[in-house]
Amino acid sequence: MPNNSLELKQFVNDAEFIENMNRAFSDLRADYELSMDSSYEKIKELQALHVDVKNHLSDLTSWSRNSSGVISGLRGTGKTHLMMLARRNLNSTLWDSEHNNICIYLNLKRLCLPEKFDQDLFNRVFSVFIYDEVSKQLLKILSELLDEGKLHKFLFFFKSKKVKIKEKLEKAILTLYELKQIAHSGNERFSELDVGSLESENYERSLHEFSDNLNAVFATAKTKISLDLSSKITEEIDNKLKTDNTYLQYLNIKSVREQMISLVSLLEVDSITFYVDEWEKISYNSDIQKYVAFFIDRIIDTPIYFWISIVPYRGYLYALDNGADLQHQINLDDSLVFESSFADRTLCMNYFKELINRRLSYYFENPQINFDLLFNNNANFEKLVLASMGNTRDFGTMLLKCWSEYQSYRNSPLTQGRPFKYISLQMVTEAIKENGDKKISNLNNDNNTLAVWNDILHFCLLKKSSHFAIKESRTELECLRKPEFSNLIYHRLLHFRKAHVPTKDGRLTDKLSIYAINYACSYNLHSERKISYITEYKTIHDRVRRYIYQPSKVLQDLQIKSGEIFPCVNCGEAINIKRMIAAWETNTCPFCGKKIRDEVD
Repeated sequence: MPNNSLELKQFVNDAEFIENMNRAFSDLRADYELSMDSSYEKIKELQALHVDVKNHLSDLTSWSRNSSGVISGLRGTGKTHLMMLARRNLNSTLWDSEHNNICIYLNLKRLCLPEKFDQDLFNRVFSVFIYDEVSKQLLKILSELLDEGKLHKFLFFFKSKKVKIKEKLEKAILTLYELKQIAHSGNERFSELDVGSLESENYERSLHEFSDNLNAVFATAKTKISLDLSSKITEEIDNKLKTDNTYLQYLNIKSVREQMISLVSLLEVDSITFYVDEWEKISYNSDIQKYVAFFIDRIIDTPIYFWISIVPYRGYLYALDNGADLQHQINLDDSLVFESSFADRTLCMNYFKELINRRLSYYFENPQINFDLLFNNNANFEKLVLASMGNTRDFGTMLLKCWSEYQSYRNSPLTQGRPFKYISLQMVTEAIKENGDKKISNLNNDNNTLAVWNDILHFCLLKKSSHFAIKESRTELECLRKPEFSNLIYHRLLHFRKAHVPTKDGRLTDKLSIYAINYACSYNLHSERKISYITEYKTIHDRVRRYIYQPSKVLQDLQIKSGEIFPCVNCGEAINIKRMIAAWETNTCPFCGKKIRDEVD
C-alpha cells in the first residue's frame, strides 16, 4: 500500500504542478530536429528520462561502431530518441583510446527534391544533402574540443599516435569548408530546378570563429599550435569550385565515399556512421526510397556504416539487403508485448512504472511525487498498460487524460460515498476510449482502409478473439504493404505481436504471424464480452493459431467492387481488367481457357 503523505487531490488546482505534469507526459513526441543544433540540455534530459528496454541503447551504440542495421518500430516506440542517445554516446567518446566513431544524423523529411528527377539528378541532390549535414554536424563536434578536458584528451590521443595534429586538423577543417561550399554551390544550381535550398548560413565566419577560438585554447594549453585558416586559402577553394562548375565532380556517389574516407583518415577515427531517420516519410514516392537505397548501397562498406529507422510495411529497403548490407535489426515492436509471457507482462508493467517515476522525478523535486501518488490499484494501471499496446506515446497520452479526468472529478460536486484519492477505473476507461476514438478518426476519409478495418473486426467477432493469424506467404505479407493495411499499422490500429509461429494444422507449410486489433479501438467489443481480449500466450498457442485471416481476400473483394477485378464465371480466378487487357478484350480466361464473362446478345 502506498505510504505517501501527499495526496493527488492537493494538486488539482496547483498551476505549477499541472504545468509540470503536462510537460512530463506530453513531451513524448520525437519531433526534435536531430541536427547537432540540438541542445546539450535536451540530450541530458533525454538521458535522464530514458528507460532502456532489452539493452537496445547499448546494443545500438556498440553495433554502430563497426556495422550497419535497421531500427524497426511503429511511431511512438522511440526510434528517434534511441538514435539521438546513441549518437551522443558515439560522438562523446571520440578520441579516447578505444572508441573513435563519428555519428551523423540524416532526417529524410529535410530532403528537398524537384518535381521530376531520375537517379542521376537524385544522386547530386542527395550528395549536397550529405555534404551539408556532415559539414554542419562535424563542425559542431570539433567545436566541443573547446572544452579543455576534451581538448586534453584529443591532444593526448594524437600525440600517442605520433600524428602531426596541426596539419591534420587544418586539413580536416578546410575539407569541411570545401564540403559546405559544394553544398552551397549545389543548392544555388539546383534552385533553378525548383529543388529548394537547404539551410543557408555564413559558414566561412563560423569556421574563422572556430579557428580563432581553438587557437586561443591551444595557446592557453601551451601546445604551440595555431591554425592558419586565412581568407586567401578559403577564397582559393571558392574559386576552384566555381570555375567551370568544378563542384559537380563531387556530386556523385564515388566522390562522396572518397570524401568521407578522407575525413575519417584526417580525424584519425575508425568509422563514420549515418543514422537515417524518417524512412517512412518518403514512402509516398517509391522512387525516392529506391534511389536512396541505391545511393547507400554504393557507399556502405568499411569504414562507412548506415542505420535506417523504418516503420513496418511503409515502403521497402530495395537494394539494401537485411542481414548482408544491414547486418543487425533492433525491433522495438516486439520489445513490450504484454501477452508474450509472464516475464514480458512483468517487463511491461515495470517499464511503464519506471517511465512514470523517471519523468516525475525529472520535473518535480519532491520524491513523494511518484507512481504511488497516481495509482493504488494495480489492476487499473495494468489496464492502462495493456491499452498502450507497448507504445510509449499512447501511454503518455492516456495517462494525461486520466489526470485531466481526475482534475474534473475533484473539482466537481462529489457524489456521496468515499471520494477517489487516486486515478480510478472509470478515469482509465475514459482515457482508453478517447484514445481509440482518435485512432478511428484517422480513417474517416479513407473508405477502403475503413472497409478493411471493419472486415478485421467482423472476423474477430466471429472468432470472439482480439488476436488472429496471418500466413507468412509472400502473397499475404505483400498485402500488408498495400495502403489499406499499412495505414492501419501506421495509425496503430493493427499491431504485430509475434512472428514465425507454427500452424495448428500440421498440413500447412507456411508459418504464421500473430496480429492483434488495438485494445482502445475495440474497447466496447471486449468490455461487452463480444470478443475476448487475449492477455495470455497460452491462448494464442491453443486457439489463435486456428484463426487464419486472409488479407488477400478482402483486398480482392474491394477490387471487385471497384470494377478493377472480375472473377471468371467458369473457374472463379481473378482477372485484373487493367493488367490483363488482352484476356479481358478477347473474353478468354488465361487460367481455364473458357469465357471470363457471359456475353449478352
